[in-house]
Amino acid sequence: MFKSIYIKKPFNFLLVIFFTISFFNACNLFSRDEIPTVTDLPDFTPTPAPTLAPDRAVLAASAGISQAEIANAQTFIASLAAEYGLEFETRDTIISNEITPDVKIIIFLEQPDNLGSLAASAPDTQFVAISSQEWNPPANGNVIRINNDHAAFLAGYLGAMLAPNFRAGALQVSEAVTFNQAFNHGVSYYCGICAAQVYPLNTYPVTSQQPAGSLPVNWQTAFNEINTNKVNVLFLPEEAITPEFGTFLAGQDVAIISNASPVEEIQSKWAATIKADGLTALREMWPDLINGIGGKIINAGLRLTDLNYVNVTNSLVGLSQGKMMQVDELIQLLRDDQIYPYAVME
Repeated sequence: MFKSIYIKKPFNFLLVIFFTISFFNACNLFSRDEIPTVTDLPDFTPTPAPTLAPDRAVLAASAGISQAEIANAQTFIASLAAEYGLEFETRDTIISNEITPDVKIIIFLEQPDNLGSLAASAPDTQFVAISSQEWNPPANGNVIRINNDHAAFLAGYLGAMLAPNFRAGALQVSEAVTFNQAFNHGVSYYCGICAAQVYPLNTYPVTSQQPAGSLPVNWQTAFNEINTNKVNVLFLPEEAITPEFGTFLAGQDVAIISNASPVEEIQSKWAATIKADGLTALREMWPDLINGIGGKIINAGLRLTDLNYVNVTNSLVGLSQGKMMQVDELIQLLRDDQIYPYAVME
């Protein structure tokens, strides 16, 4: 009995060792199955998304526009473009096959003859022409219409407003029939009969006409004729502005307004220049242009430049703040077609 018990004990011990080793091997096998082997992965550099170029606004600079006017338009339109996240550029010419999809707006300071075909070639681009021409624009065309007779009407109004005793006169180009009518009616709009209250007791305006292309000596003769009735504020058409005639007028008792800028010889007598203002109207329509809404025709406004005070006999001619407010009101009435410049308003 004692012997059999002794023999079984070593056998049991060996069984314990065997099962212990088997258990640990099984655990190691289980661990290897559960924990994956980590391998080195290649470096990954994400590909950046392509950056889309911003849309553009383009100014078409016509050869017929002065460098000063182009520079003014460039500054104005560049500011508008920046407000809406557009790039801005100026081109001398616009060719249809160069109008790429990113060109959102093209502005012409003068209307080109091929504007209709340009608009048809790029239906997703909005075209704007600041122009005195008649044009029925398509859905992607727009006209800011300049009416030169509005400038004439304002010139007459301004001459009567500034002149002591309404002593306003004008040298006029005989071929510009409606322009001349508008000037005369602008004077009447301001003061009716416009009769001076002191000698010489004349009614105004007094005018003299010369054909386009007249020599400076002819304009000088015309001025002497109207100045016998005493003119203190003179409207001078662009066709009459020359250094020779400017030198003559610089020695006269007169202040000058015009629809064109002065030459150096006449600066001392210059009171105001009246210009068409298409850029203010462009700002008004800009949100619609950005949104692709076109087919519009709106009137351009007017603006005054080269403002100075000029001494004439017993008076200082110039635009005060109060007079400027009156002028601004008249400009808005003209823009809104509330004034017909070809008939006397009383």
